[in-house]
Amino acid sequence: MVTNRKSMMLIQNIALFFIATLITFVIFIIDLNTNNTLAVASLYTVVILYSWLLPGKYASIYAALTCTGLTFFAVIKTAEMNIDPTNLSQMNMVISIVAIWTSVTLVFIAKSSFASLESINNQLSESSAALLEKVKELDVHQEQLSKNKILLENLNKELLIKNQELERFTSIASHDLQEPLRTIGNMVQLISKKYHDNFDAQGKKILDYVTTATERMTIMIKGLLSFSRIGNKRKIETVACQTLVEDIVLDFDATLKAVNGKVIFDSLPTVNGNPVELRLLFQNLISNGLKFRKIDVLPVIEVSAKESNTHVTFSVKDNGIGIDSNDFAKIFFIFQRLHPTEEYDGTGLGLAYCRKIVELHGGKIWIESKIGEGSSFNFTLAKNI
Repeated sequence: MVTNRKSMMLIQNIALFFIATLITFVIFIIDLNTNNTLAVASLYTVVILYSWLLPGKYASIYAALTCTGLTFFAVIKTAEMNIDPTNLSQMNMVISIVAIWTSVTLVFIAKSSFASLESINNQLSESSAALLEKVKELDVHQEQLSKNKILLENLNKELLIKNQELERFTSIASHDLQEPLRTIGNMVQLISKKYHDNFDAQGKKILDYVTTATERMTIMIKGLLSFSRIGNKRKIETVACQTLVEDIVLDFDATLKAVNGKVIFDSLPTVNGNPVELRLLFQNLISNGLKFRKIDVLPVIEVSAKESNTHVTFSVKDNGIGIDSNDFAKIFFIFQRLHPTEEYDGTGLGLAYCRKIVELHGGKIWIESKIGEGSSFNFTLAKNI
């Protein structure tokens, strides 16, 4: 295939050279047989213009040199200068030469322009090819994004179904578990009333254990049910945190007076969120500060906030007993207690509530604490949810 192409190019070049030579020869013969050098020699411009088609970078110059030489030869051969030795004859020859080399200049300008256009065309072709590749890549990425979108939508649907199933399971399990617990509690109370005097000290102690365990189990199941309901049928509205904390402090008025404690807060910002959930969030954190206080130190709780472009960072700091750093990760999960119920009451759900509420509001919660130096619960709330 390549050999055939080279052969065709060779034949084409030979044909072009033959035609150029033939035209030049015809003009030269005419020039030899006339006395008008200007009229005939000017025809050499046709050869110069035709040389554009000839192969080689300097083909036009070679053609111009050849035509110039033939013009001089024709002038000498025909003795035109001797027949008409006037300035006009000299001028005719000069004009002929100028016409030939002007044609060369025009050819070179045209070739340069054509080369520039060809270069621009090649660049455009390369740019078009690159752009086409980019478009193909974008098409591939778009197709992949479409597939990922469909996959994400399917996963969201599956997750929604799983969450609904989990909520139903939690609700059913909680209700089903409460019924036998109520039965056990009622039976224990009935036995205690009817046969209390028939039991010895050990028997009475066992009845107390069963009653206490039943009550604790009931509280835990109710707490689990409440935990599963957080986030259901929630309404987002503007919540003034300053007013919210003021109301919570009023609710804790009796407790604060009993322990001579105080809650310090000022200029808390307004956020978007669910007022019931946010009230539970601040209430649990302030309640923990009062509950886990030092025996010989008056409890002081500081609530502060710092705004950024996208979030508001809150801090609830106390001067209580503190938490070991090894327990930081687990305290935000359900039923994770660090102290026995004999020392501190509770279900182990308060901080789990806080974590879920914060996450529902597009934020995160963490703790900074040292044993004996108090704790600082920090959390963020998104400005737009």
